[in-house]
Amino acid sequence: MRHTFVRFAAACGLVLAAATAAHAQVTVTLPSTSQTTTLTATVSEQANVTVPTAVTFAVSDIASSTPAAAASVTASSIVLSTALKALRISLQANAASFTPPSGAITWNASDVTWNAASWTNATGVGGTLSNAAYNTVATCTAGAGSCNTSALVLTLGANPNIVRSGNYTLVVTWKFESI
Repeated sequence: MRHTFVRFAAACGLVLAAATAAHAQVTVTLPSTSQTTTLTATVSEQANVTVPTAVTFAVSDIASSTPAAAASVTASSIVLSTALKALRISLQANAASFTPPSGAITWNASDVTWNAASWTNATGVGGTLSNAAYNTVATCTAGAGSCNTSALVLTLGANPNIVRSGNYTLVVTWKFESI
């Protein structure tokens, strides 16, 4: 008897829940086109971006600055909340200095600079790499759907104190944000 009561109570609960979910239920005369539903697509701010996977400084003279080959950076399909907003592209080092192959002498992150490259739909800004803050590389034109360059040149400063050959590495992080 107790099991029957529990089943009856559960069935009543399901009926009440179904009745609550059907709050938009109305009777219409057929044919009817009186009922509507609003569909909403919520679009977040976004962009498709391409950055170099690696930049190599071929240092042949530690007493001179060494530019890398020109790099390409692209932002396309830019979607921002208003036409007045712009996309800012910045760069930050993940460490204060390069990791040397051996020995303690290395380059600092701040030994890397970049040019105010020519951009399509953006203004390039020359800068210096830092591990403490993101520094602006370019700001895309407000309302632009894309911006790009193939002329961004990073340069590694001279360091006559380097005493080991090999690969010195530093990871950097790109930041894309609406402003």
